[in-house]
Amino acid sequence: MIKLSAEVLTAIEKTKPTCIATADKNGVPNLVYVTYIKAVDEKTLVVADNKFVKTRANLDSNPVMSVVVLDSDTKKAYQIKCTAECITEGIGYEEVADWVHENRPEMTPNAAFYLKPFEIYCGAERLA
Repeated sequence: MIKLSAEVLTAIEKTKPTCIATADKNGVPNLVYVTYIKAVDEKTLVVADNKFVKTRANLDSNPVMSVVVLDSDTKKAYQIKCTAECITEGIGYEEVADWVHENRPEMTPNAAFYLKPFEIYCGAERLA
């Protein structure tokens, strides 16, 4: 399993909103902005499903997501390719719901997607 470097973790923190991409089972892409995405640790990201429709349908049939982040200071962009696991109950979901409620108490996520990176790029250069 690959780890997110300090530089990539910094870029994740700085990028709001963040673009995430999914594709359906036929390879048709979908790209959306998300606000609630963060690193749980150096091997895991989490994104709150607050209003996913096409994204959720895509992940249900093809649980792979690509995340793009930019460090505005270094001007380095990173693409993080991940597998996604949907959590709709239990502590993993509750922690994400509490996180969303900190800024948006009226919004309750439909799910939490825990992401495990399997490739990381900076431009065309594969980092991991």
